[in-house]
Amino acid sequence: MSNPELDLSTPEKTLHALEDAYRNGDFELASRCRNFEHEAELIQQHLRPAGSAPPAGPRGELADALQRQWRQAQPPDFLGVVTQVVAVEHFAGRFFTVTQNIRNADGRTFAQRTFMSHAEDGWAVLCPVPAYEPPQETKPWWMFWR
Repeated sequence: MSNPELDLSTPEKTLHALEDAYRNGDFELASRCRNFEHEAELIQQHLRPAGSAPPAGPRGELADALQRQWRQAQPPDFLGVVTQVVAVEHFAGRFFTVTQNIRNADGRTFAQRTFMSHAEDGWAVLCPVPAYEPPQETKPWWMFWR
């Protein structure tokens, strides 16, 4: 089942559309809320996993690998989960970090930061902020106390 009137006009509407798609088991709709090309660009230009070099190779190959990994992963359980966007901050270029307050079905609450992108066709969910760390500046050995 796909929704031709999918509203990706704001970060909050996009995140809620993704959550609803997960709740309903509609992975095609969920994939329309994601943009793996943008996520690959974000990783190659701005991010890298801790302790490794930026991924090399064509962006399309990385985007395909990210999408395969996403499709193979167990979808999150959003049953009874309530979320609210509390902050949207510019990160770089078309990329933003979005902070959400989340309340689980059992009443526990926490905040989560997620990378999102914005383009002409609307907003897209990328990956959680803690998934990657920005490159660290190397410091001389004698600057260990800073």
